[in-house]
Amino acid sequence: MSSTLKAILGYNIVEGVSVEEYEAWLWDIHYPDLLANPFIDHVELNTVVRPITTTSAGTATAETPLVFDRIAELHFIDHDAYANYLNWFEEHPIPRERSPEGRSEFVFYVLTEVKKAERQPR
Repeated sequence: MSSTLKAILGYNIVEGVSVEEYEAWLWDIHYPDLLANPFIDHVELNTVVRPITTTSAGTATAETPLVFDRIAELHFIDHDAYANYLNWFEEHPIPRERSPEGRSEFVFYVLTEVKKAERQPR
């Protein structure tokens, strides 16, 4: 079954934390902590290459584009899985020293429902 719910967050790496330090923490500590929770399906990490300032139709996307380092997607099967994910962390909190605090500066963090449009086979 594919994910029907995502928590999507855009963030910057905090100034003073090197990309190498951040990557080591992210892959060796943070993602294993998140994935220990049995209610998350998976995580996708998107490194921002650049803002896109015009749509495919040629209209402007924003007067001032958002600029940040990365977008992460936390995937969940449904709303129940997300609620259970939150409850699980209440019982198994991530220690502060292992958390994003002091490493990640969040620009946005939203919960979204997923709908997919796919090309039809020819």
